[in-house]
Amino acid sequence: MSTEVLDERSRHVAVVRAQAALIADSSRPVRRLVLSPGSKLTSSPRKRRHGRRGTPPTPPAARRHTSWRRRVIAAAALTVQVALLALALMLPGFQVHKVTVVGTHLLTTGAVVTAAAVPEQSIFTINGAAIQGRVQSLPWVASAVVTTELPATVEISVVERAPMLRIRRDGADTLVASDGATLPGIDATPAARSGIPVLIDDRAGSPQGINPVLVQLLSSIAQRFPTVFGCSVAAYLWGADDVVSVWTSTGWRAVLGHLDTQDAIAALPAQIETLAALKGRLNFVKPSFGYIDLEAAPYPVSGGHPGLPAEVTAALLPVAPAIQPPQAASSVPPPTAPPTPRPTPTPTPATSASPNSGITLSTPPATTPTASP
Repeated sequence: MSTEVLDERSRHVAVVRAQAALIADSSRPVRRLVLSPGSKLTSSPRKRRHGRRGTPPTPPAARRHTSWRRRVIAAAALTVQVALLALALMLPGFQVHKVTVVGTHLLTTGAVVTAAAVPEQSIFTINGAAIQGRVQSLPWVASAVVTTELPATVEISVVERAPMLRIRRDGADTLVASDGATLPGIDATPAARSGIPVLIDDRAGSPQGINPVLVQLLSSIAQRFPTVFGCSVAAYLWGADDVVSVWTSTGWRAVLGHLDTQDAIAALPAQIETLAALKGRLNFVKPSFGYIDLEAAPYPVSGGHPGLPAEVTAALLPVAPAIQPPQAASSVPPPTAPPTPRPTPTPTPATSASPNSGITLSTPPATTPTASP
């Protein structure tokens, strides 16, 4: 019974599908526009987007008129721009009237301005790179930046090198950097000449160079001296006899000997170690002696009476930064002070430097260039 009912339903579905296929596959009549005689056609309000009408071509006469107007406007704008540029270059208000220098501690403002050689021209034509190159040619200038500020100001910002030693010779000062660069004292500010150790150069003849390694050692000794010995370095004295001494603020000196060779410079740290080992035997703050001879480091000797010479005291006084006129060349060497007689040394028991004496100096690597004061 169930099989016959299902077969009847399947036949019905097949008939319905066949009729639907006939309807879908049958051809449809084409719609035709049929107008009755005498009817009038009207335009549709809808706009067609796929077809735009082009603009009608401009007549030749109109094109020539438009081109002429454009040329006149461009020429007028160019003339105005040229006139404004010429006015900006020629107006006195835009001519450089002021040069400011910032960042100087060693060099004076006049020395930087002189080296910069800023031309008196329009602020818009200033060559900052050229000015920067001239300023950086100064030995004590590590870097420089040049900027302009309207209406007529040029600003020079410099970064300087650090001085390590001040050399006093014939009453004139020269600052020396770690790389051997030198700066005359008259070109340095008063603050730059204070706070750094001074070396009084009394050597006979023309000024001689100082090894940059020795410059670094002397600067390092002066920095560590107060901590170890309780007194500071008043000055270094390179005498006419080529003997180098360390004068202290409490009036005694340490005789180092000749420091004009690489071996002598390399032995300088050992001499300071020997001096530090005597701290428990000698009173460096309130001394009863005037000198300690360290030329033979294992066997130091002391003697004399404390007291600073006038030459050292004068070297500690500030020098006014007045520009001195150049002196005429002369074949006669300048007079030099006679060498200070060295008192007869009094033997002191030999004392070996202990490793924990409180100061340690290492000799920097030797370099060939020398700094000339």
